[in-house]
Amino acid sequence: MRAVVGTARYWAPLLGGLICLVVVLFVGAILGWLLIIAAFGLILDGSTAMWEKAGGTGNLTTYKQ
Repeated sequence: MRAVVGTARYWAPLLGGLICLVVVLFVGAILGWLLIIAAFGLILDGSTAMWEKAGGTGNLTTYKQ
């Protein structure tokens, strides 16, 4: 159970974004537009959190020129 809760930071935003995209099919245009924006933000948040956890992906101080 601890492993699931520990990784919730990564899969919860991705799942929330997916749910938003499914709900868009059943709501009006304005709410659908807002849900698409929310889904994009949630998916971006979840994916960048996964990249951060991966470590060693580089940052501004890693490759100095």
